[in-house]
Amino acid sequence: MNNTDKAKLDAAKRMLKGKIDVEEVSMILDIPVETLMPIKEEIEEEVRKVYGNIDAYDFSADQVLFDNFNDPGMNPDMPEEE
Repeated sequence: MNNTDKAKLDAAKRMLKGKIDVEEVSMILDIPVETLMPIKEEIEEEVRKVYGNIDAYDFSADQVLFDNFNDPGMNPDMPEEE
């Protein structure tokens, strides 16, 4: 395997980590889908080890809940409602 092939496989791995479809990566880099499938499975296995069965790419900042345990529920800066 020459350096060009290694560079293509490295680029393919980065593209697959970015959730680009296998067929698209195959078409863009001119690599057979059969060659890309083991790489995709390796990436999916890494994600499962780290995040369990939750897809790491499903998280977003608006899904994070913040809880302030010291907050009594009253804000002295806000006027009381009547």
